[in-house]
Amino acid sequence: MNMSMPSWVGKVEELGATEFNRLARSTTDPLLLYIGAPWCPPCKAMEPAFVAAAAGLGVQARFLKVNAATDPQLLNSLKVATVPMLLLYDEHGQELGRFLGALSASGISHWAQTRLVESSQ
Repeated sequence: MNMSMPSWVGKVEELGATEFNRLARSTTDPLLLYIGAPWCPPCKAMEPAFVAAAAGLGVQARFLKVNAATDPQLLNSLKVATVPMLLLYDEHGQELGRFLGALSASGISHWAQTRLVESSQ
């Protein structure tokens, strides 16, 4: 049986608040949301790591990015006051965890995989 991969595998999708909210309500995939800003030095350092982690985690989670500078209402609704921030949601849209600060690609992968495994037990 040949199953095709979803188009988002290995990629980071940059979304606005409206697109994120729509996707969060309708998806059946775990979502890993990265919130950063262009003026934030730790965010600039973490962005390549987030892209590398997306390529490495495959179908385990859908990687999303939101610009904190252009979507303050989304940040308020998610109760995010500081960046960079990672938010992980399960396939039902329930938050599994959040991490404040910069991580390496392996750190992002380990953090997300740990929470996904814990949620499936």
